[in-house]
Amino acid sequence: MAALPSEQCDLVRFVAKPGADTEAFRQCLISHSISPVDWQVCPDLCSGLLENLINQYQSGTSQTLTIGIVVVDSASLNELEGLISPEIISVMCGRTNQDALKAFNAGIDSFFCLSADVTAKKRQIQQLIKQYRALTETIKWRLASENLARQRACSLAQLINKLHQQKSGVVPPTPQIALRCGAQWQNVSLESIRYVEAAGDYMCVYTQEENLIVRSTLTELSQRLPADLFTRVNRSVIVNTRFVKRLIALNARVSYVELTDGSKIKISRRLMPRCSQQLDLSLSQP
Repeated sequence: MAALPSEQCDLVRFVAKPGADTEAFRQCLISHSISPVDWQVCPDLCSGLLENLINQYQSGTSQTLTIGIVVVDSASLNELEGLISPEIISVMCGRTNQDALKAFNAGIDSFFCLSADVTAKKRQIQQLIKQYRALTETIKWRLASENLARQRACSLAQLINKLHQQKSGVVPPTPQIALRCGAQWQNVSLESIRYVEAAGDYMCVYTQEENLIVRSTLTELSQRLPADLFTRVNRSVIVNTRFVKRLIALNARVSYVELTDGSKIKISRRLMPRCSQQLDLSLSQP
């Protein structure tokens, strides 16, 4: 899938270990990607290759960034051991929750679920490309900033401070929360989180864009989430009240909360009084 010269600025590059799952991922890219992609098969994902990917944009010697997304499956995951870095975007292809946990335990950035439906696959690909675009823009900005700082004979921190002082009319940022996903931290918009569910030593954070596996306990996470936006409905689940469609009371003992996507979550009897009060208040607001 070679790109035309005019498409180079939009090209998304992938470096993959050959395998059935990585090939299935490539077929998904062909079917669902809205961006031109370049697919490079590498039988040996050695440290030299990955270090080369880093050096291509860390050196700052070229204005053309040629970073690539490293694609592996469960069989080739061990080849990335000790080589995961914030400077590398990595994705693992798999089919089960066990595969996903294995990926995030190894520090892989993203997990692509091959057994997901078409809509979910499209969303995952779009999110991966969005992450790639964000990283390349960040690196371009950093290289340009370092060059400008050298020209002005000041430190990068001093330059950033000057630029902030010159800004005006800045729109307040959307409230976010930093979540530890694998070996990295990811900023997630609070308004995009639909609900959070405990999964052993991990949390499954369900957002409008993707599902994240987070290293945290439900108690720790609940203390960091704003109480006016999130409420705990049982021992395992916290919901965002903005995504609550209605309360369903089957009888005096059993009640459910229905989310806007149709999901139904049981409310524990112990939490029902406080939960009902907060959800009633949220539902009464326009």
